[in-house]
Amino acid sequence: MPEPTPARRDRPPVLLGTSSFGQVERAFPVYDAYWAGGGRGFDTAWIYGFAYGPGCCERAFGEWASARGVTDEVWVLAKGAHTPQCLPDQIETQLSESFERMQRADAALYMLHRDNAEVPVGEFVTALADLVKRRLIGGYGFSNWPLARVQEAAQYAARHGLPAPQGISNQYSLVDMVRPIYPGTIGANEPDWRAWLETADIPLYPWASQGRGCHALADPDDLRDGPLTESWYSESNLERIRRVRLLAERRGVSPTGLALAWTRAQPFPVIPLIGPREVDEVRDSLAALSIVLTTQERDWLETGVGEPAR
Repeated sequence: MPEPTPARRDRPPVLLGTSSFGQVERAFPVYDAYWAGGGRGFDTAWIYGFAYGPGCCERAFGEWASARGVTDEVWVLAKGAHTPQCLPDQIETQLSESFERMQRADAALYMLHRDNAEVPVGEFVTALADLVKRRLIGGYGFSNWPLARVQEAAQYAARHGLPAPQGISNQYSLVDMVRPIYPGTIGANEPDWRAWLETADIPLYPWASQGRGCHALADPDDLRDGPLTESWYSESNLERIRRVRLLAERRGVSPTGLALAWTRAQPFPVIPLIGPREVDEVRDSLAALSIVLTTQERDWLETGVGEPAR
């Protein structure tokens, strides 16, 4: 049996997002709590923190890993080539900048942060496969790409004997993203995405995997009129939030933890990206890894059909 690639070897069950931590004083306590709780995977990107200081989030993460002596132990999903630099000749330039900021020489997995439909898929795949061949990355994938382009990329790689994509990072959670949170963001909740993921053997690394704070609202009805309304409000989402609260109370777990358990309970491989900003939120997310949902509970949380056993 061939040895697994670095992107598959010791793949963590969740990845901690770094986009909120451009300052070491905020980053270090959260990263320390995550590491102490057994977390080993981090989600980074060239664009994170750009509005506050280009590269600040990658630098803070790199400083933490270096200070704790774990640079060689962390499992890193890096991303780059964000719009408007989503071009094949920008990939290695941004990857090199990311490595310099993070004080490291490789990443387990590297994804294009956006798609550029004007560029033939083969040009992207060829450039990424070259980085794999040179062992700068263990594998490659795509974030916020439409399904047809992902399928085309996988087919191109197969036809040309190149490494296959090893990850997709589109939004996915129990509550549906009804409008994009950021320009160019794409979900993977549609039936065609789900059907493909069940057969593709390419893991989904969903961002906003706990619904961006929807399950932490003081009152579910606050979803109707508040900061989450534009991207998350729908009557079906409101009912899902209520069902999560009911089942969480029965199970003696937190609603946000139960929502994360739902994301992980899919009939295809899922490695959620989590976004806790405080130490207590880190612990809550890690505790959710022990929550196991039955198929009946998973389906009821989404559809409301078939009351789960008490």
